[in-house]
Amino acid sequence: MSRKSGVGHETLLKRKAEEKLESYRRKIHMKNQAQEKAAEQFRMRLKTKQDEMKLEGDLRRSQRACQQLDAQKNIQVPREAWYWLRLEEETEEEEEEEKEQDEDEYTSEDLSVLEKLQILTSYLRQEHLYCIWCGTAYEDKEDLSSNCPGPTSADHD
Repeated sequence: MSRKSGVGHETLLKRKAEEKLESYRRKIHMKNQAQEKAAEQFRMRLKTKQDEMKLEGDLRRSQRACQQLDAQKNIQVPREAWYWLRLEEETEEEEEEEKEQDEDEYTSEDLSVLEKLQILTSYLRQEHLYCIWCGTAYEDKEDLSSNCPGPTSADHD
């Protein structure tokens, strides 16, 4: 039994099959691109979260160091409330006093973790000649500037 068709019918079928195949390939390519983009976005979110957690850990380390170094110099009250780790037992009354004192200045909530870390690192370097990244208290400013690679974590990588 033979199928009869018009002239060019096979060419038409072949062209349609090729178009269908090309359309399928485009869909697969777009789907793969979407998956790659989603995976990249996930990696970026994860890295951002890890970076934030590292900054928060670095800030806590800096706050602990600041509290210890200030105590060694008999400094009873931090320059800014957030320079030291907050004690969980701190009363609401003390928080109110801090708010009243800070009304004229910027509040710690206005600062990002990175900004706080930069400010506190600078304070530790200037007041205590201490580099949180080196973990070293230096003899003087010259010792600090000649032996410490710089004021940021990236300087120490």
